[in-house]
Amino acid sequence: MTHHPGTPSAPRVEGVLFDLDDTLLDLRTAQLAAFTATVRRQWPQAPDVGSRRFDDAAHHFAADVAGHYQRYVAGETDFTGQRLARARDALTQLGAPEALAVPRPELWTDAYEAEVRSHWALFEDVAPTLEALRRRGVAVGIITNNVEAYQRGKADTIGLTDVRVLVGSDTAGAPKPDPAPFLEACRRLDLAPAQVACVGDSLTHDVRGAAAAGLVPVWLRRGLPDAGRPVWEPEAAAWQVAGLGALTAWWDADLASREEMG
Repeated sequence: MTHHPGTPSAPRVEGVLFDLDDTLLDLRTAQLAAFTATVRRQWPQAPDVGSRRFDDAAHHFAADVAGHYQRYVAGETDFTGQRLARARDALTQLGAPEALAVPRPELWTDAYEAEVRSHWALFEDVAPTLEALRRRGVAVGIITNNVEAYQRGKADTIGLTDVRVLVGSDTAGAPKPDPAPFLEACRRLDLAPAQVACVGDSLTHDVRGAAAAGLVPVWLRRGLPDAGRPVWEPEAAAWQVAGLGALTAWWDADLASREEMG
């Protein structure tokens, strides 16, 4: 492997922390499916799925373009409030008449929640990657910007019961990118921050937050060409992977190096 000047050597880490939503769990797909079903219940005459207007509104909702979820994380609104605010913005963007642009709470709370839960699923590379890390003796955990009890239930539902370390923003006392949740997760793994990599899809919350807390930052960018190993991204000052399976290359390279030395 060519080592370019300024590229750090591959780290030797003993634990990996993962963001949950849109890193392990394909939440975006579940949100889009639930959004589509709930919009139809709220406004049967809404634009067709696949139209530019519908797709833009769905993206606006799932990506939380206006930052309502972050206001919830900051304690400025409650969970229901952020959900209804996102729905209102999306319905308005869809062009709903004024009366129908006001989200019906019964649709966008319990009904939406049941719908989105029915679509929860892990990305295909999650289970084999976690198993591969365990075989290599690597400790794993989850760090998330949501209530820990809710996320624990979510993780158990999608088959992550074996990942016992899960830190939510409420129990850590602050959300990512604050150092608190990263350090609490390292404490629960019984590892120093420098011994732990943190993998997530958010450059701000996961990558820069992890780096500031002293962890090894790994930016997950699904959809990019897969190099088969973590690649140093100098502009982000972080390692970059296109899929989780690339992570195991670190331990495989380390094992090969030790065998050569032996």
